[in-house]
Amino acid sequence: MSKNFILNIAINNYGNSAFPKLNNAVNDAKKFETILLENYGFETITDSLFDENATRKNIIESLNKLSTLTTNSDNLIIYFAGHGSIHPKTKKGYWIPQDAENQISDFIPNSTIVDAIYGIDAKHILLILDSCFSGSFLNQTRSQVEHHYLKLNESKSRWVITSGRDEKVSDGKPGIGSPFSVILNEFLEQNTAKTFSVSELATIVSKGTGNSSKQQPIFAHIEGVGHQDGQMIFNLANEVKLKAPVEVQTDLSKIVVPLEASKKIKKLGLSKKSIFGFYKNNDSIIVKLNDSKNDFICNAYTYEEITEYIPEFIDVDEETYIANLTNYEKLGKPEEGTFDYATVSFERTFIKDTPYMAICKCRGQMVAFSKTEDGYYNNLICWGINQAESAALMIIALEKENKLKIKTAGNNGYK
Repeated sequence: MSKNFILNIAINNYGNSAFPKLNNAVNDAKKFETILLENYGFETITDSLFDENATRKNIIESLNKLSTLTTNSDNLIIYFAGHGSIHPKTKKGYWIPQDAENQISDFIPNSTIVDAIYGIDAKHILLILDSCFSGSFLNQTRSQVEHHYLKLNESKSRWVITSGRDEKVSDGKPGIGSPFSVILNEFLEQNTAKTFSVSELATIVSKGTGNSSKQQPIFAHIEGVGHQDGQMIFNLANEVKLKAPVEVQTDLSKIVVPLEASKKIKKLGLSKKSIFGFYKNNDSIIVKLNDSKNDFICNAYTYEEITEYIPEFIDVDEETYIANLTNYEKLGKPEEGTFDYATVSFERTFIKDTPYMAICKCRGQMVAFSKTEDGYYNNLICWGINQAESAALMIIALEKENKLKIKTAGNNGYK
């Protein structure tokens, strides 16, 4: 019988002052571990290595032990959160253990991790790296595989999800979490799909982190360690969670568009694939699986469904306005040899009751597409109680500005 294992490594406090204290690495890792253990049937394969226990010796010994603790039917996740480094000339990457001095000989080369993975018989191995320069672990090729879950699970796999490319990545605000871990843990904690693949997880984490921060996660297979194009499959362990009604105030409300905004975008003709619905229960409104038509109000839309309608690039012209610190001015012509476009970014804020913001940006600044009859600018800043609502409100605003046109109901896409 197959088992699901996690080896968890995270470091906030380094012994050498050359490596600044991190605020969130250990808490992020502990939360990730808890979610896997409680929701997805995982267990720790060895003791987790946090702070002073995450020495170079302990990390390497724990990695090497994995070859004797797993079978060829098991799933294994190796998670590392801490400082990383890259050699300026060779571009080879390293994990920095807790007891490292500021010299490369004390670091753990990516090649050492690869060698350890090569000796592990587990069927599926997923390496998750939340550290600076984690993208140095892999080449930049990606493999997109879309088959049935049983097919994906048949073949061995060796995948890595990194929190960024060959770049520094954010540790996030204290107590909140790194941008990468926030998206990763929120999805795993709020997910209600009984089954999903590692590529689906990676797509959501990559898109969510890229939209909410300056770093861009990468997902790819690891070369030369037995990868056979399979994928690890995650199975929600507790089916009761899928069947029980959930109040809007609970975690499920974080991933679906609230009722009033959902009604508005329904009028635009957006199609939806979600299995959620809003139902009335006496005077309260609940979010529930769409398994009954009793007191049905309307389908809920998820964040992923909404963002499919937002174009990657939005047309701008010389009459578009850009906000500066004191006023608005026309965008004007782009520099010679370049072209302008606006994009929608999603950002986490710390304003009471509206923690998420969707905003149109061009040349790195806020865009105002038009001027109203009253002389105000349509800034296209949309505040939401969750990321899904901010995306829905942006859809409504862009449609009003004629920056996208929703196709007829039942068809995905935009013009």
